[in-house]
Amino acid sequence: MNDKIDVIVPWVDGSDPEWIRERDARSLIYGAEKKSLSSIRFQSWDNMRYWFRAIERFMPWINKVFFVTWGHLPEYLNEKSPRLRIVKHEEYIPNEYLPTYNSNTIEMNYHRIEELSENFIIFNDDFFPLQPIDETYYFKDNLVCDEAVEGHITPVETGAISNMARYVQVNNMIIINKHFKKREVQKQNWDKWYNSDYGELLERTKSLNYWYDFAGFRDPHMPSAMKKSVLSYLWQIEGELLDRASMNHFRSYNDVSQYLIRYWQLCSGKFNPRRTLGKFYQVDLSNYEEVARDIEEQKYQMISINEHCSPEEFTIIKSRMNKAFDAILHEKSEFEV
Repeated sequence: MNDKIDVIVPWVDGSDPEWIRERDARSLIYGAEKKSLSSIRFQSWDNMRYWFRAIERFMPWINKVFFVTWGHLPEYLNEKSPRLRIVKHEEYIPNEYLPTYNSNTIEMNYHRIEELSENFIIFNDDFFPLQPIDETYYFKDNLVCDEAVEGHITPVETGAISNMARYVQVNNMIIINKHFKKREVQKQNWDKWYNSDYGELLERTKSLNYWYDFAGFRDPHMPSAMKKSVLSYLWQIEGELLDRASMNHFRSYNDVSQYLIRYWQLCSGKFNPRRTLGKFYQVDLSNYEEVARDIEEQKYQMISINEHCSPEEFTIIKSRMNKAFDAILHEKSEFEV
């Protein structure tokens, strides 16, 4: 049995003119790099209603949804829903870190939300469940369920945002290798690290067996089960570093990310091994019809959709994606008026 499990999701209305004015004005003050201001990161899919419908239909056991926002809200949102908690940045993020347009700052301070349960699942607004998911996929006996699969960080220039993310991965791993010895970690929980449930992914961990330190982890772009106490503990032992990173009002090279929480849970051995399920899509004009059909056929347990296209192409793709979501999620949820 598990204690109650919450879902937390950050949301930005990238079309809000007030938010755009504030962001652009602050970017001049804080000297944000152009990569942090990319319009691609803030294009609106206009599909959060389908996200709420999917949560209600496929994950009905969720206790509450914590909807984290700069201040704007979808006009259809039912603010009186008993399972909805709207959280504005200023309600939990320390004032010295505000205003923030940095998702890492937003996520790495979640432990400050008092009502958030010890067991919670971090979502992005581009993650959509398409099939029923049992709570034991995320938690069993209050232990997170996750995959301990090693990987390596590839230092290549693959685009502005991706390149910055490489530095964040390195920052996360510096903290992990400071506090954990790989050989000891894996010896203590050998059956969790070398678990047959990982299938062919196990070869990744085996191929890195020679190295004494962790070179990285496989990061599925999917929702992750988290323990609030783990994030709080990270602030206790690495408070100076996390404070410095949270001062970044826009994404920066010295950020740390919520993946650090995952890594800590894995290295501490406090998890149940299982393979992560789901499908990540980079959607463009060449594949958007295929992606839409996969949605309509509910082909995967969970999907993540990122666009890779021009604004003009995005308009076409968005219309088709939302038509597909509406085909399987046409009934209003309790989170809608």
